[in-house]
Amino acid sequence: MRFSRQKIHGLRPKDRLYWLDDDALPGFRVGVTPKGVVTYAVRLRKGGRANRQDTTHVIGRHPVLTVEEARGKAREMLSRWALGVDVAAERRASREARTVEQLAHGFIDEWERRRKASTVREYRRLLDMEIVPAFGNIAARDLQRGKVARWHTRLGTRAPVVANRALRLLRTVFSWAETRGEVPEGTSPTKGIDYFPERAKERFLTAEEIARLGETLNRAEREGIPPDPKRAAYAVQRGGKKQTTMRPANPWAIAAIRFLLLSGWREQEVLSLRWDAIDLDNGVVLLSETKGGRSRRPVGDAAVEVLRRLPRVDGSPFVFHGRRPNAPLVEIKHVWHAIRHAAGLADVREHDLRHTFASASMEGGTPLYTTGQLIGHRDVSSTARYAHIGNDPLKRAANITSAALEAQLAGERTPVTPLRAGVRVKGRGVRGRRG
Repeated sequence: MRFSRQKIHGLRPKDRLYWLDDDALPGFRVGVTPKGVVTYAVRLRKGGRANRQDTTHVIGRHPVLTVEEARGKAREMLSRWALGVDVAAERRASREARTVEQLAHGFIDEWERRRKASTVREYRRLLDMEIVPAFGNIAARDLQRGKVARWHTRLGTRAPVVANRALRLLRTVFSWAETRGEVPEGTSPTKGIDYFPERAKERFLTAEEIARLGETLNRAEREGIPPDPKRAAYAVQRGGKKQTTMRPANPWAIAAIRFLLLSGWREQEVLSLRWDAIDLDNGVVLLSETKGGRSRRPVGDAAVEVLRRLPRVDGSPFVFHGRRPNAPLVEIKHVWHAIRHAAGLADVREHDLRHTFASASMEGGTPLYTTGQLIGHRDVSSTARYAHIGNDPLKRAANITSAALEAQLAGERTPVTPLRAGVRVKGRGVRGRRG
């Protein structure tokens, strides 16, 4: 029979499943179950008369799909089958395709053996908080670029840096999936999506601010730490009492802040520092695991003196001891927040201590490459942000030129260096007398 809306509505169930074929489109079928469920399908034939094989592939159910919609899908599948496309294999691959969540966790499980634990933790955090909630249950092959672009835009209005990191991770996941044959090559849904512009924060402490910080650290060692205003306000909101009294300072946290400024190291490099990695006599530390890999770091005498004054805890291999036995400090952000507010440096981050060390190094005339080695940069380009600080030859040239012109504006005679005998000018010998 020729399928129509009225005829499909008129189909009645029987004791067993039965199929009807459409006279207008050979291969287009309708099946009716004993419970009255009507299903549209396509019959694909393979081989000749002697070894013909028929396979039926379901398109969808009625009335979710109308007869016209089902016939259109059936015509598309049959035409592609006639052109030699293995439609059955495509549908089978689509059913077996992994979701974005499965693909991402497969990527993480493989890459965690090649990356630092902190990097893997950040990957998992971005997956769990940003990527999986947005497309976790979508088949990786079916994820569309438009959906990813809209997600990146929405996330970027709230947190551009987080949006860029999440997009970068998703792009890496699909690049990995292409090499594993999980998705067709060149079909990454992140292709062509641009990152939001980011501006690196460069905050350097002045000499006066460093002095205020030093005085606050000294006072914290003698008298204790004043309450952090943000934490105190939060405690009041939760029904607690307003904190006004000084509390004892953690000596290892205070020492860690000093060492961060005097070494220019990253926070986790300092907090995870072990005694067996330090050569106090020569002022050298061998770090086995950093962001840039294995690193040999010379440290200044002032930083070494901070380490010498620290008490050692029996059985603990860590320099900056934490609350738990034989464990390092996990973080110092609460102590740092209280210290910076007490010093009037509310806008200064822990990482700005590293920037301050690098800027002081460049101002002291230390070459770019050497400064990078001191703070553990893997390549000079990472240290190049400090190239405008200190002995910049362009700055010196600008100072000399502007000073000479300022003197002429004031009517002063600019001293002229006389030519010496035998000086060549534009390829011609010029002889002159002194004076």
